[in-house]
Amino acid sequence: MNNNDTFQDATKPSLTFTVFLGIFFCYLFRITLGAISQFSNWIIPEIHQSNSAIVYSIYYTVYFLWIVFGFWSIILALKGAKNAISCLKLCLPFHFVSFLFSSLPKLSGVNIISLIILLFPLVFFLFLCFSKDIKERYPKNERKLGALGYIGIILYLILAFLFVRRVVADVSKRHYSKKVDPDKIELFSGELTDGRVIFKPLQEWYLDSKSELNTVQDAFYFHDTISQSSISVVCATEEYEPLRYNYIYSISENQPLETRYFIEEAGYKEIDTADYIIFIDQYVYQIDSSLFYWTYASKLWKDVEKGIRLSILDKDSLKTSIDEAVEFLENTSIDIKGRSIQRKANRPKTQER
Repeated sequence: MNNNDTFQDATKPSLTFTVFLGIFFCYLFRITLGAISQFSNWIIPEIHQSNSAIVYSIYYTVYFLWIVFGFWSIILALKGAKNAISCLKLCLPFHFVSFLFSSLPKLSGVNIISLIILLFPLVFFLFLCFSKDIKERYPKNERKLGALGYIGIILYLILAFLFVRRVVADVSKRHYSKKVDPDKIELFSGELTDGRVIFKPLQEWYLDSKSELNTVQDAFYFHDTISQSSISVVCATEEYEPLRYNYIYSISENQPLETRYFIEEAGYKEIDTADYIIFIDQYVYQIDSSLFYWTYASKLWKDVEKGIRLSILDKDSLKTSIDEAVEFLENTSIDIKGRSIQRKANRPKTQER
């Protein structure tokens, strides 16, 4: 840092400015404690389980650098450095937007404390922009960016790069996740598809019906002619979720029986590969003297927003093993374009179905 930026022509902050700096220090201190507490429980697992670990690592590194940037800006302001106002104006928008998108959705309701925390960076920024005292003590023609200011600009450029990369990746995912007309997909004997995922039910599964649950989910309902089990297969446009405790919500939403009948967990397995992740859960329910065994298994692809969920409800005994559920999911395919009838139109007729 240039001594000319930090020590020469130092201006003592006014009382109002000092109060704002003190509150901002407490604000950053609170964020720091929260980040430290989440480091091992949230940040590290998210980086480890993400299929873009480098991107997540860069983002969290930038996030921590912005916290350091804020503390450094406070020190510059207390010393009256010429780049203090510029540096504060650089870091305040980041903290406002960061809190808005990361913390506000998690709040159970809007209260005065959360509102103050959210609006403080914005209020401080407006104070720096319009305060006559700031304009008089720190004339615009004398302000500088300094080394710290250029670091802040570099951090914004990195964030812009990550944002553009995310947008491009999301557009690409949506393109490859589009639902195709099932009539335009070549299916082999026994296969079914909703236009997103191709799967092959077991021979003893009899198809009862197929229905469109909503714009992103299609369900196939079967009953097992041997075990008399009730089966559903749901194909969906679904984003990959690496963290199991977020996936748990899907389980609670799709229970086939009321929660009050739940007894215990019968089994669990997780398979994580480079292309997809599989979750399998088995639960036991009891209604009067009858026992029900529910197998709920999901396969989520990582690079494409597609997923398939298998639900099997057995009565009296557990007739579905975890390995059988895994085998079914591993045999599913999302190679819709590779099965396109249009692409195969020029093949010899002997190869047409």
